[in-house]
Amino acid sequence: MRKLFVPALLIGVAATLLACSGRSSIPQSPLPNIGGAWEFKTVSNSNPATYTGIEVALKAGQVLVNGVEQPNGQVSATGATQIAFLTIDASTGAVSFGGSCALTGDGSYSMAGSFAALGGPFNFTYTERGNVFNVTATLSGDNQSFLGTYSSVAGSNCSDTGTITGTVVPKLSGTYVGQLALPDGTTDSVTATFSEDSSSTLTLNLVATSPDNTNFTMSGPVTGNAFLVQGTFQGQAVSYAGYFEPTPSLVPSFYFVNTTNAAQPSYAGTLVPPPPTN
Repeated sequence: MRKLFVPALLIGVAATLLACSGRSSIPQSPLPNIGGAWEFKTVSNSNPATYTGIEVALKAGQVLVNGVEQPNGQVSATGATQIAFLTIDASTGAVSFGGSCALTGDGSYSMAGSFAALGGPFNFTYTERGNVFNVTATLSGDNQSFLGTYSSVAGSNCSDTGTITGTVVPKLSGTYVGQLALPDGTTDSVTATFSEDSSSTLTLNLVATSPDNTNFTMSGPVTGNAFLVQGTFQGQAVSYAGYFEPTPSLVPSFYFVNTTNAAQPSYAGTLVPPPPTN
């Protein structure tokens, strides 16, 4: 009996040591950093003809691991430079800024949530003009997009449910042309060159050729595919809000609203890629 007992005991001890060794030798996979420029699009179950664009400069939370900052799975966005809402007509691409929900409470805009694994579940809430929505989604394997559903919280003044998608967006760049209402009231043929730097600041060079012959430069922050640029035109301070529409079913375009008079913003024009040259 002793001969049988000793090997069995040794085998049990060895198995325990191996199991402990296995657990300690397999490091936990680090969470990805999904902070950066994102565009979220919500499509309502009750009104799929329009959708809400949520333009986000997503901030990733950090934790110190062995002296190195690593993502902790928490994400957030708050304030005008980190989150912006738009309502977009799916057939025409027409844009209105600020979202479609009625003002509630403090009227704030924000986002906060978490994920726990590579490509894993992504749960968060967002607040549109004070109205809160819950989102349950799944990140893609490369953590560059997600798909999920959203619903308003109980008692919301902006009751809605639907689907939501999210995509990491590239920096705004390129040359676009079209008719644009200038701050002096004329509508000119313009060529606009867009360039976004590493700090998410957009520089916009505008050259107007007809009926005016002038050029001016504007700059300002980018949030996802939305931006707000400011500059000087004929000695006067001016500003435009804008949105880049990348939807495959529509022509890629930049949509402009003149916001110089914040109380009376006005549509200024849409710029598209220049025609190909032979």
